[in-house]
Amino acid sequence: MSVAAFDRLKGYMSSRLLEKIVQTSTSGDEGKLAELFELLSRLAPARYYRESFLDLARMTREDHPMTRVFRRIFTDLHPNCRQKAIRNFFVNFLLVGRGIRDRKESELGLHLPNFMVISPTMRCNLRCKGCYAAGYSKEDEISFERLDGLIEEAKDLGMFFFTFSGGECFVRPDLLDLWEKHDDCYFHVYTNGTLLDDAVVKRLVKLGNVAPMVSVEGSREETDMRRGPGVYDQVMESFGRLSRAGVLFGFSATCTRSSADYIASDQFLEWMLDLGCKVGWFFQYIPTGDDPDLSYMATPSQRMTLHRKVTEWRQKYPIFLGDFWNDGPFVDGCMAGGERYLHIISNGDVEPCVFVHFAVDNVKDKSLLDVIQSPFFRDIRERQPYDDDNLLCPCMIIDHPQVLREVVRTHGARATHPGSERILTELSEGLDRYSADVHELFDPLWEAGGREMYLKSLEREDKPRPRGRLNKRLPTEQRTG
Repeated sequence: MSVAAFDRLKGYMSSRLLEKIVQTSTSGDEGKLAELFELLSRLAPARYYRESFLDLARMTREDHPMTRVFRRIFTDLHPNCRQKAIRNFFVNFLLVGRGIRDRKESELGLHLPNFMVISPTMRCNLRCKGCYAAGYSKEDEISFERLDGLIEEAKDLGMFFFTFSGGECFVRPDLLDLWEKHDDCYFHVYTNGTLLDDAVVKRLVKLGNVAPMVSVEGSREETDMRRGPGVYDQVMESFGRLSRAGVLFGFSATCTRSSADYIASDQFLEWMLDLGCKVGWFFQYIPTGDDPDLSYMATPSQRMTLHRKVTEWRQKYPIFLGDFWNDGPFVDGCMAGGERYLHIISNGDVEPCVFVHFAVDNVKDKSLLDVIQSPFFRDIRERQPYDDDNLLCPCMIIDHPQVLREVVRTHGARATHPGSERILTELSEGLDRYSADVHELFDPLWEAGGREMYLKSLEREDKPRPRGRLNKRLPTEQRTG
């Protein structure tokens, strides 16, 4: 852990307790995993994390399937990767960052995100069908110096976790130096996997604080159809290198009409587990970017099937899974506009999220804090949850498309690449139909227990914000304090 990170911790935590965490994470002893969670609970500045880590300690002792992924992280990773995951992700991001943000929010009277996504380049060595980023300029790039400054600004606001996307990040070797410089942070990098050769993987082991998420579309046929001939084999080779080296890595799969059935199968997930993935992200295809195509979207029923399968898999398999957009209740709905994150693209424009290709501000002439406080982002945050309280339908692009049209028009947000305005015009009628069909399936699920489960989860949250946001959409008789 860097001196800077340790100094930040002193204001919140016992240094003796911190040293015990360092020793526990260094040992790699699976039997100490429950002890680690108990130590993290004692350090947590917020009730939510205190109780959550105690739950994980109990579940670890009971060998609950959910905690087996942590056992895999504790035992399978290279010691340096394991230590950085625990210190930078669990301690700095979850605990230290929460404490800093709570203090800053009180001082500033402003809600702050807990992470951000940066696309430092839009250059890529592939051209994938339906890529959300394909329409951007390939000429613009954020300089190393500005990236360095952005991360420093973010850390001052309590952010220690960053997602890097693009484009293909690994076309820029200097990013490895950036990640090394900020060795108190954790970096989650989406990549097509084709540039993860032996030298890059060796550097990732040395860094320890970078977790590649490799794109795969399910089967060989689907992957090569979308990404290009031979890409599937290159991805499989990269998975092998990462696994043998002990790097924390995972998969990223886009749910399209043609891939949905396979990626929602046990066969697919078990294959990803066999390859060594500890994390898996599922994304719905969004009709934006290169040649947006409504017919390529997964149907509402396919989206529902994925939701049910992910819920089932979490009780069955030792892998952490994230399901966009079906996991809205776990993150209080839409995360855009600085609610939980924002997206900085290669020319410095700041988008509400990676799929909303409109911007008002640019970090080349504004600070990160000024962008977060912008009327555009404030309006997006204040509208949440959109239209109703169903957090299973959280998205202002595909679940509430009229909201996206309204906020772009109200704030005069500019398109961040040619053609991105099509989602507001020629595609609007189809998106409205899709939204209605999604609500027809997911509203009964929310009414039948989804809302109740979400309200139960809020009982351990200290901050009144999530409950207050939900209450404004609930009938008076259903509101809670």
